[in-house]
Amino acid sequence: MSIGTPLRRAAPATLATVAGATVALGLWRWLQLLASARVGEDLAARSVAFERQGKEHAPSVLVVGDSTAVGTGAGRPEESIAGRISAAYPDVTIVNRARNGARTLDAITQLADEAGTRYDVVLVHVGGNDVLRRTPLRALAPQVHALMHRARRLSHHVVVTTVPNIGLLPPFFPPFSWWLSRRARVVCSLYAQEAKEHGVHYVDFYHPRATDPFSRDPSYYFADDRLHPSADFYRIAFEALMSSTPIAAVLSRPHLRPAGLPY
Repeated sequence: MSIGTPLRRAAPATLATVAGATVALGLWRWLQLLASARVGEDLAARSVAFERQGKEHAPSVLVVGDSTAVGTGAGRPEESIAGRISAAYPDVTIVNRARNGARTLDAITQLADEAGTRYDVVLVHVGGNDVLRRTPLRALAPQVHALMHRARRLSHHVVVTTVPNIGLLPPFFPPFSWWLSRRARVVCSLYAQEAKEHGVHYVDFYHPRATDPFSRDPSYYFADDRLHPSADFYRIAFEALMSSTPIAAVLSRPHLRPAGLPY
Protein backbone atom coordinates (compact mmCIF):
# COMPACT_ATOMS: atom_id res chain seq x y z
CA MET A 1 0.00 0.00 0.00
CA SER A 2 1.35 3.45 -0.89
CA ILE A 3 1.95 5.86 1.98
CA GLY A 4 0.80 8.66 -0.31
CA THR A 5 -2.84 7.58 -0.05
CA PRO A 6 -3.36 8.35 3.67
CA LEU A 7 -1.40 11.56 3.27
CA ARG A 8 -3.64 12.65 0.42
CA ARG A 9 -6.69 11.80 2.51
CA ALA A 10 -5.35 13.71 5.52
CA ALA A 11 -4.58 16.88 3.58
CA PRO A 12 -8.21 17.95 2.96
CA ALA A 13 -9.08 17.23 6.60
CA THR A 14 -6.13 19.30 7.79
CA LEU A 15 -7.07 22.19 5.51
CA ALA A 16 -10.66 22.02 6.70
CA THR A 17 -9.50 22.13 10.32
CA VAL A 18 -7.26 25.14 9.66
CA ALA A 19 -10.01 26.91 7.74
CA GLY A 20 -12.49 26.26 10.51
CA ALA A 21 -10.10 27.56 13.15
CA THR A 22 -9.43 30.67 11.07
CA VAL A 23 -13.14 31.38 10.68
CA ALA A 24 -13.72 30.81 14.40
CA LEU A 25 -10.87 33.16 15.31
CA GLY A 26 -12.18 35.82 12.94
CA LEU A 27 -15.67 35.51 14.39
CA TRP A 28 -14.32 35.73 17.93
CA ARG A 29 -12.38 38.88 17.06
CA TRP A 30 -15.43 40.55 15.54
CA LEU A 31 -17.48 39.64 18.60
CA GLN A 32 -14.79 41.16 20.82
CA LEU A 33 -14.83 44.32 18.71
CA LEU A 34 -18.61 44.59 19.00
CA ALA A 35 -18.37 44.06 22.76
CA SER A 36 -15.79 46.86 22.99
CA ALA A 37 -18.07 49.13 20.98
CA ARG A 38 -20.97 48.46 23.35
CA VAL A 39 -18.82 49.26 26.38
CA GLY A 40 -17.65 52.41 24.60
CA GLU A 41 -21.24 53.51 24.01
CA ASP A 42 -21.95 53.08 27.71
CA LEU A 43 -18.86 55.12 28.62
CA ALA A 44 -19.95 57.86 26.23
CA ALA A 45 -23.47 57.92 27.66
CA ARG A 46 -22.08 58.46 31.15
CA SER A 47 -19.40 61.00 30.24
CA VAL A 48 -19.79 64.69 31.00
CA ALA A 49 -17.70 67.41 29.36
CA PHE A 50 -15.81 69.39 31.98
CA GLU A 51 -16.69 73.09 32.20
CA ARG A 52 -16.02 75.74 34.80
CA GLN A 53 -16.76 79.42 35.26
CA GLY A 54 -13.57 81.06 36.47
CA LYS A 55 -12.88 84.45 37.94
CA GLU A 56 -14.10 87.53 36.14
CA HIS A 57 -10.77 88.71 34.81
CA ALA A 58 -9.14 85.32 34.33
CA PRO A 59 -8.16 83.84 30.96
CA SER A 60 -10.64 81.65 29.10
CA VAL A 61 -10.29 78.37 27.22
CA LEU A 62 -12.62 76.96 24.58
CA VAL A 63 -12.59 73.18 24.05
CA VAL A 64 -14.14 71.60 20.96
CA GLY A 65 -14.03 68.19 19.34
CA ASP A 66 -15.02 64.59 19.96
CA SER A 67 -15.03 62.18 22.90
CA THR A 68 -11.36 62.86 23.64
CA ALA A 69 -12.29 66.51 24.23
CA VAL A 70 -15.24 65.41 26.38
CA GLY A 71 -12.94 63.14 28.37
CA THR A 72 -14.76 59.88 27.71
CA GLY A 73 -12.85 57.01 29.28
CA ALA A 74 -11.58 59.01 32.25
CA GLY A 75 -13.05 58.04 35.58
CA ARG A 76 -14.20 61.60 36.30
CA PRO A 77 -14.57 64.80 34.24
CA GLU A 78 -11.77 66.28 36.35
CA GLU A 79 -9.40 63.68 34.89
CA SER A 80 -9.97 64.86 31.32
CA ILE A 81 -7.60 67.32 29.66
CA ALA A 82 -10.00 70.20 30.32
CA GLY A 83 -10.37 69.11 33.93
CA ARG A 84 -6.63 68.94 34.42
CA ILE A 85 -6.18 72.41 32.95
CA SER A 86 -8.76 73.71 35.42
CA ALA A 87 -6.98 72.01 38.31
CA ALA A 88 -3.67 73.59 37.29
CA TYR A 89 -5.26 77.01 36.68
CA PRO A 90 -8.34 77.22 38.93
CA ASP A 91 -9.13 80.84 38.06
CA VAL A 92 -9.48 80.05 34.33
CA THR A 93 -12.86 79.73 32.63
CA ILE A 94 -13.35 76.49 30.67
CA VAL A 95 -16.05 76.41 27.99
CA ASN A 96 -16.46 72.93 26.53
CA ARG A 97 -18.57 72.41 23.38
CA ALA A 98 -17.21 68.94 22.56
CA ARG A 99 -19.56 66.05 21.84
CA ASN A 100 -19.10 62.29 21.64
CA GLY A 101 -18.97 61.05 18.06
CA ALA A 102 -18.02 64.41 16.57
CA ARG A 103 -16.11 64.56 13.32
CA THR A 104 -14.14 67.47 11.90
CA LEU A 105 -17.27 68.95 10.34
CA ASP A 106 -19.01 68.88 13.73
CA ALA A 107 -16.06 70.63 15.35
CA ILE A 108 -16.39 73.39 12.76
CA THR A 109 -20.00 73.86 13.87
CA GLN A 110 -18.93 73.94 17.51
CA LEU A 111 -16.48 76.72 16.66
CA ALA A 112 -19.06 78.57 14.58
CA ASP A 113 -21.40 78.65 17.57
CA GLU A 114 -18.77 80.74 19.39
CA ALA A 115 -18.38 83.30 16.61
CA GLY A 116 -17.89 86.80 17.96
CA THR A 117 -16.26 85.64 21.20
CA ARG A 118 -12.53 85.60 21.73
CA TYR A 119 -10.68 83.09 23.88
CA ASP A 120 -7.16 83.07 25.21
CA VAL A 121 -6.74 79.44 24.14
CA VAL A 122 -8.75 77.18 21.83
CA LEU A 123 -8.21 73.43 22.20
CA VAL A 124 -9.30 71.13 19.38
CA HIS A 125 -9.31 67.35 19.90
CA VAL A 126 -10.79 65.62 16.86
CA GLY A 127 -10.08 63.24 13.98
CA GLY A 128 -10.72 59.78 15.39
CA ASN A 129 -14.24 59.52 14.05
CA ASP A 130 -13.07 60.73 10.64
CA VAL A 131 -10.71 57.75 10.65
CA LEU A 132 -13.19 55.18 11.94
CA ARG A 133 -16.23 56.41 9.99
CA ARG A 134 -14.34 56.85 6.75
CA THR A 135 -14.77 60.54 6.05
CA PRO A 136 -13.58 60.85 2.42
CA LEU A 137 -10.13 62.40 2.41
CA ARG A 138 -11.04 64.71 -0.46
CA ALA A 139 -13.84 66.09 1.71
CA LEU A 140 -11.75 66.12 4.89
CA ALA A 141 -8.95 68.30 3.51
CA PRO A 142 -11.09 71.45 3.04
CA GLN A 143 -12.85 70.73 6.35
CA VAL A 144 -9.55 70.74 8.23
CA HIS A 145 -8.62 73.99 6.49
CA ALA A 146 -11.95 75.56 7.52
CA LEU A 147 -11.57 74.31 11.08
CA MET A 148 -8.12 75.88 11.45
CA HIS A 149 -9.37 79.14 9.97
CA ARG A 150 -12.36 79.35 12.31
CA ALA A 151 -10.30 78.43 15.36
CA ARG A 152 -7.73 81.15 14.60
CA ARG A 153 -10.53 83.71 14.36
CA LEU A 154 -11.40 82.91 17.99
CA SER A 155 -7.90 82.95 19.47
CA HIS A 156 -4.26 83.74 18.83
CA HIS A 157 -3.39 80.47 20.55
CA VAL A 158 -4.92 77.34 19.03
CA VAL A 159 -3.76 73.87 20.00
CA VAL A 160 -4.84 70.81 18.02
CA THR A 161 -4.49 67.10 18.71
CA THR A 162 -5.85 64.27 16.61
CA VAL A 163 -5.36 60.54 17.16
CA PRO A 164 -2.77 57.95 18.14
CA ASN A 165 -2.12 55.00 15.87
CA ILE A 166 -5.70 53.68 15.96
CA GLY A 167 -4.79 50.48 14.16
CA LEU A 168 -2.77 49.41 17.21
CA LEU A 169 -5.72 49.66 19.59
CA PRO A 170 -6.45 46.25 21.17
CA PRO A 171 -9.86 45.51 19.56
CA PHE A 172 -8.62 45.86 15.98
CA PHE A 173 -6.98 43.11 13.95
CA PRO A 174 -5.51 42.64 10.44
CA PRO A 175 -6.22 43.54 7.77
CA PHE A 176 -8.65 46.10 9.21
CA SER A 177 -6.01 47.34 11.68
CA TRP A 178 -3.52 47.92 8.85
CA TRP A 179 -6.04 50.09 7.04
CA LEU A 180 -6.78 52.04 10.23
CA SER A 181 -3.08 52.68 10.87
CA ARG A 182 -2.55 53.95 7.36
CA ARG A 183 -5.65 56.14 7.46
CA ALA A 184 -4.75 57.55 10.88
CA ARG A 185 -1.28 58.45 9.60
CA VAL A 186 -2.77 60.28 6.60
CA VAL A 187 -5.26 62.18 8.77
CA CYS A 188 -2.54 63.18 11.24
CA SER A 189 -0.31 64.39 8.39
CA LEU A 190 -3.17 66.43 6.96
CA TYR A 191 -3.82 68.10 10.30
CA ALA A 192 -0.13 68.75 10.90
CA GLN A 193 0.27 70.42 7.51
CA GLU A 194 -2.77 72.64 7.93
CA ALA A 195 -1.73 73.55 11.48
CA LYS A 196 1.66 74.70 10.21
CA GLU A 197 0.08 76.83 7.49
CA HIS A 198 -2.31 78.48 9.96
CA GLY A 199 0.15 79.09 12.78
CA VAL A 200 -1.56 76.51 14.99
CA HIS A 201 0.21 74.31 17.54
CA TYR A 202 -0.18 70.65 16.65
CA VAL A 203 0.64 67.92 19.18
CA ASP A 204 1.17 64.56 17.50
CA PHE A 205 0.40 61.30 19.32
CA TYR A 206 0.80 59.04 16.29
CA HIS A 207 3.66 56.52 16.46
CA PRO A 208 4.53 53.53 14.28
CA ARG A 209 4.29 50.16 15.97
CA ALA A 210 8.00 49.99 16.81
CA THR A 211 7.92 53.18 18.89
CA ASP A 212 4.28 53.40 19.98
CA PRO A 213 4.17 53.63 23.80
CA PHE A 214 0.42 53.15 24.14
CA SER A 215 0.09 49.71 22.57
CA ARG A 216 2.78 48.33 24.88
CA ASP A 217 0.51 48.62 27.91
CA PRO A 218 -3.09 48.95 26.68
CA SER A 219 -4.68 48.24 30.06
CA TYR A 220 -2.88 51.31 31.41
CA TYR A 221 -3.51 53.70 28.55
CA PHE A 222 -7.04 52.74 27.50
CA ALA A 223 -10.39 52.57 29.25
CA ASP A 224 -12.55 49.49 29.81
CA ASP A 225 -13.69 49.49 26.18
CA ARG A 226 -10.04 49.36 25.03
CA LEU A 227 -10.89 52.15 22.60
CA HIS A 228 -11.13 55.42 24.52
CA PRO A 229 -8.18 56.87 26.42
CA SER A 230 -7.87 56.16 30.12
CA ALA A 231 -7.29 58.78 32.81
CA ASP A 232 -3.56 58.03 32.55
CA PHE A 233 -3.59 58.66 28.80
CA TYR A 234 -5.31 62.00 29.40
CA ARG A 235 -2.69 62.84 32.03
CA ILE A 236 0.13 62.18 29.57
CA ALA A 237 -1.66 64.17 26.87
CA PHE A 238 -2.12 67.08 29.28
CA GLU A 239 1.56 67.00 30.20
CA ALA A 240 2.51 66.97 26.51
CA LEU A 241 0.31 69.99 25.84
CA MET A 242 1.81 71.88 28.76
CA SER A 243 5.39 71.14 27.78
CA SER A 244 5.19 71.67 24.01
CA THR A 245 2.76 74.58 23.58
CA PRO A 246 2.42 78.07 25.11
CA ILE A 247 -0.75 77.14 27.06
CA ALA A 248 0.93 77.42 30.45
CA ALA A 249 2.40 80.84 29.69
CA VAL A 250 -0.88 82.17 28.29
CA LEU A 251 -3.02 80.96 31.18
CA SER A 252 -0.57 82.36 33.72
CA ARG A 253 -0.83 85.90 32.39
CA PRO A 254 -2.83 88.54 34.26
CA HIS A 255 -6.05 89.51 32.52
CA LEU A 256 -7.76 92.85 32.05
CA ARG A 257 -11.17 91.84 30.70
CA PRO A 258 -13.99 89.54 31.80
CA ALA A 259 -13.46 86.04 30.43
CA GLY A 260 -15.36 85.11 27.31
CA LEU A 261 -16.51 88.57 26.31
CA PRO A 262 -16.09 89.79 22.71
CA TYR A 263 -13.07 91.94 21.99
